[in-house]
Amino acid sequence: MRTKNLFLGILAIILIMLVCSLCAPRSEDVVKIENTLKSVSLFHDSTGVNPSELLSFLESMNKAIDSIGYPDAGYKLWIVQSDTSKDYRFMLEGYWPDQAAYDLIHNNDLYKNASKGGDETVWKNLKNVSYKRFIIVK
Repeated sequence: MRTKNLFLGILAIILIMLVCSLCAPRSEDVVKIENTLKSVSLFHDSTGVNPSELLSFLESMNKAIDSIGYPDAGYKLWIVQSDTSKDYRFMLEGYWPDQAAYDLIHNNDLYKNASKGGDETVWKNLKNVSYKRFIIVK
């Protein structure tokens, strides 16, 4: 009887280890897309813009971009340090896998609908003074 219990215990442990090894994510299964395109917008001091409102709006846009299938793309908001520039308040960084993904995202209805939400609340108070796109050097 004791041998039978020992055998069943060992069998159960082996079965649990097998199931766990099959369920564990494998590092080779995770594919991270390298972003090779960056967009940078600088905005003049816009006193009517609340950074937390702008950040909330960008988070909704990032969710739309994620829904399109690009979780590693989207926007980051930066506040420019006052001792480095008196003319700029915000820097908006966009990061994209490549130009084709940038075009696909910006032409997608999910992205367009998400960006419309800020037309009346956020964008009207921002004065874009500089927009540039950059590609990574490899």
